[in-house]
Amino acid sequence: MEKGKAAAQPASPDEADKKRYAEALKILDSPSATPEVCEEAIDLLTQVLEYRCEKFGELSVECAPAFYNYGIALFTKARLENDVFGAPVQKAMVEKAIRQMREEDNKAAGEGKENKDKPEAADDDGEDVEEVEGEEDDLEEEENDMELAWRNLETARLIWGKQGGYEREISDVYSALADLSLEREDFETSVADYRSALFVLKAAEGADRVKAELHYKLCMALQLSAKDGGKADALKSAAEECKKAIDILGAQEGMEDILEELREKEEELKESASQAGAAAGKAAGASTSQLGFDAPTLKGPVTVQEPKRRKL
Repeated sequence: MEKGKAAAQPASPDEADKKRYAEALKILDSPSATPEVCEEAIDLLTQVLEYRCEKFGELSVECAPAFYNYGIALFTKARLENDVFGAPVQKAMVEKAIRQMREEDNKAAGEGKENKDKPEAADDDGEDVEEVEGEEDDLEEEENDMELAWRNLETARLIWGKQGGYEREISDVYSALADLSLEREDFETSVADYRSALFVLKAAEGADRVKAELHYKLCMALQLSAKDGGKADALKSAAEECKKAIDILGAQEGMEDILEELREKEEELKESASQAGAAAGKAAGASTSQLGFDAPTLKGPVTVQEPKRRKL
């Protein structure tokens, strides 16, 4: 050892844990994340969970953030491997609006995110496997990732729910669960979870943009959930949620572009709801007149029953 230079001290277990956790979050925050990169985050968070569960106990509040982000990592990996988030146009609309909200929020808070270069894709070792079998394996793996993501997110929600003062964290969990259901095209469960996220966040201060994002996501979930029986009602509710997002963002600076898009979206939904209501009225009139009765006058949209949460 050279004179005057001290030997490097090995990192303590706590320091190593914090480093692994920070590296995992950096990966998940990267806009250039790939399934392979998400796998790295999953491996890191697995180590974090093992360490924290052993040190604090599985249901300790210290473990909740790791469970949450482990679920996010699994969900992100599954989503990137098989992106089925509705139609491409709808997905682009959602992601663009949400991205603009988050960028404005980050600028206001003086925060920045670092981009990370994409790693080279891992070599495919299954070239000799039949294509059909490979697709089935991929689907099963995605289902497993989704199931594990749901379990970890629910674990985080239960832990935070037993404590006080974790409303934002619980709202984030409900929002992630809603995103997961939306990815699986389970729109009714998605609507219920977005509403739960908003309900939990109702009294929180300084969360206006988060609330606006949730109202917009709920708007899209309602639109996608619209079915023949209650289509007009769902579209009307979607327009109302869009209006709530507009009202919140109207008090913010630098949101002119997204406000214009949201207003256009609101008008589009109102028109669609009106057309759906008119179509429902004609259908009702046709069916009753065949029986010799006069068609009833529709005084309002059909009420859709509130969907119940269910496990994946």
